[in-house]
Amino acid sequence: MKANFRLMAVTLTLLSASLAGCIGGDDEGDGEYSGPINLVVFYDSTSGMVETSENNGQAGPTTGVELSFDFADTTSDDGSITKIILDPDDGSTPIEADPSDNAVISYTWLTHGVFETTLTAEDEEGNSHSMEVVVRIDMQITWSDSQTSSATMTFDATPDCEDEEPLADRITISSTVNNPGSGPFFGGGNSDVTWSLTNPDEEEISSSSGTIPDNSEETWDYTTRDIAIGFWTLSVEVAENGDDVNVNNVVSIVYAEGSEDPVNPRTE
Repeated sequence: MKANFRLMAVTLTLLSASLAGCIGGDDEGDGEYSGPINLVVFYDSTSGMVETSENNGQAGPTTGVELSFDFADTTSDDGSITKIILDPDDGSTPIEADPSDNAVISYTWLTHGVFETTLTAEDEEGNSHSMEVVVRIDMQITWSDSQTSSATMTFDATPDCEDEEPLADRITISSTVNNPGSGPFFGGGNSDVTWSLTNPDEEEISSSSGTIPDNSEETWDYTTRDIAIGFWTLSVEVAENGDDVNVNNVVSIVYAEGSEDPVNPRTE
């Protein structure tokens, strides 16, 4: 009886193990991957800066950050790799590709944040294996307004990654105000200018002021590390009786250097 029981126990154990290999997916929950896929991905960069602009209320071009991920060396013991996937963590639909056509997936980030990008490979037997690559994307906004006595720029400091973390390390502002004067026939005068930076809670974080003569300009440079998510406001106001001015703002939203993963370039 005991011998029969032991035989039955061994049989059930072997059956359970074989079924686990058939119906179970890749078990990565414990951090140890033991499936058939050898996921190898090469990438030359994991950071960059988006550049965008607005001129007199009209949106200008946006130059995003394109990063590429090379799956060509990814293999599986269970057959061919049939699908590669990139989830950029910015709310966009994941990108899928057939590595037999092109084993490189490229994606262009158009917003800022520290993104936990997920890279996945699937084989013909339905096995899958994923890895995460952290990508840091900063943003620089160039904003201008001409012949104005009151200029108001707003920008969103909310990270576009799905968990909205981490916050930016700093916001850097360089605001240049030019007083072009009124021309040789009408004369002109000084322009008394006040800058003000307000956070999303409508609290003034900092301000500055200056007097700008005709055909002159002045720049206010400021950096804050007291970051809050939401829309910030940068205002430039000219006192009454002052000449209208031209305003050019450059705002950079920058994340901590090193918050991205190291690169993994292909070696020749």
